[in-house]
Amino acid sequence: MGVARAIVVCIFSLVGFEAASTMGGEAKNPLRNVPRAVVWSLLLTGAFMVVMCYVEVFGAAHEHLSLGTLGAPLQTLSAAYAVSFFKIPVSIGGMVSFFALTLSCVNSGTRILLPLGKHGFVSSKLHRTHSTNLTPHAAIGLYYVVLLCFVFFLHAVGTSPLTMFNDAGTLAAFGFLFAYYMITIAAPFYLRKLGELKRGNVLMAVGGCVCLLVPLVGSFYPSPPWPVNIFPALFVLFMLGGGVWLYALNRRAPGTLSDIEQSLEASLGESAAPAGDIEQGARVGLAYPAMQGATGVT
Repeated sequence: MGVARAIVVCIFSLVGFEAASTMGGEAKNPLRNVPRAVVWSLLLTGAFMVVMCYVEVFGAAHEHLSLGTLGAPLQTLSAAYAVSFFKIPVSIGGMVSFFALTLSCVNSGTRILLPLGKHGFVSSKLHRTHSTNLTPHAAIGLYYVVLLCFVFFLHAVGTSPLTMFNDAGTLAAFGFLFAYYMITIAAPFYLRKLGELKRGNVLMAVGGCVCLLVPLVGSFYPSPPWPVNIFPALFVLFMLGGGVWLYALNRRAPGTLSDIEQSLEASLGESAAPAGDIEQGARVGLAYPAMQGATGVT
């Protein structure tokens, strides 16, 4: 049972390795570079996690420490093994890691807010881009404001930083799992639509669904402690709220869903074009029409 829970934690720690895919509209040669970034992100972070898990488990067991009770295991181990000078570089590394994690969330989150603003799901002001850098500066600014407000509010009510991090990561992981399932299921149908579906693709999709059952089942059994046990219900409420809002938006502005689908198809079609055919700015403009004025794309 402990191994099953550990697998869930490992999966939740690795989610988000595909964040580079949200940058497809801005990447040079995205059909080559985005998959490469996604695969190498998973391989490198996975290997690093395995090595560090071994170090922490072996080090704690050798010193008869309970690893599960250590809030800062590497700092504790450095003191236990009389190499306390490692505390400073380890702490700096942790700070850089948290900063990089936050930055990846901002990058991927704002690239999702950008097209949502275009289609009216959120304020159209979030579809603005910087006149020079072509970055979604409006969405980035809002993202940081909301993020900091949540952090300060939770800190004010007595929530520790470690609890914030764990709870936020666990709740967000349900969204990743849902997206992974949807992609795994939709991929064979999309390949069939293109006439490129092969038996291996179907087997890969089935295997992916089976593997994803491990973190999914482990999220419910054995029942986690409060408040983690209500996170699935909170995620369902978020999804229902978004679905209702999207339904209302489509009723108020018929054709919204079709416009979203056409934008996605246009982005995919543009990504398939050879890198030398068009300029990078034009590629960004097709993916994010708000940038067309700056790039000259019509």
